[in-house]
Amino acid sequence: MSLRATVGLAVLVWAGFGSPSASAHEQAIGFTEVTVIQDTDGDCAENACRLEIAHRLIIHDAESTLMDVLGARADLVGDREAQTRFETYVADRFAIGDAETDTAFVLTLLGGEVERGHYWVYQEAILDQPVETLAIAQGVLMDAIPAQTNRVNVKYDGRVRTLIFSSSPRSQSLSLD
Repeated sequence: MSLRATVGLAVLVWAGFGSPSASAHEQAIGFTEVTVIQDTDGDCAENACRLEIAHRLIIHDAESTLMDVLGARADLVGDREAQTRFETYVADRFAIGDAETDTAFVLTLLGGEVERGHYWVYQEAILDQPVETLAIAQGVLMDAIPAQTNRVNVKYDGRVRTLIFSSSPRSQSLSLD
């Protein structure tokens, strides 16, 4: 490789082109995993039926959203108050329910944590009966980042199905069959 090509390549890498972290940030993608736990025989006694929800968001995007949308301090690594505000923000912009009955599930916000450049937010819903079709709305970060895309993976019965929310948090339905 010539010296000119080597210097050109070094400049591109230094500028962030081709860098995985730069590419991931430019894509503005959030991930949510919904794990559906329920008895197929219809018995939801003793919390046997529930949803476990984990949102994974890029910490830089989360901190920018805290400042832009909430006007709050944006240190998610070291400020517990900022973490609490962001966790509440996420909980307010995610909804899931039974599509057949048009009933929203009551979600409990369990908390959040920082891990390797991401902020995780955890929620849970206890179901009183099994569900066959979910209605999901995912608008996290969309009010602050116009190009935000949110991917929701729903895990149930050994399968994973995916919904993509791009530019609109409108509810989408997903059959568990």
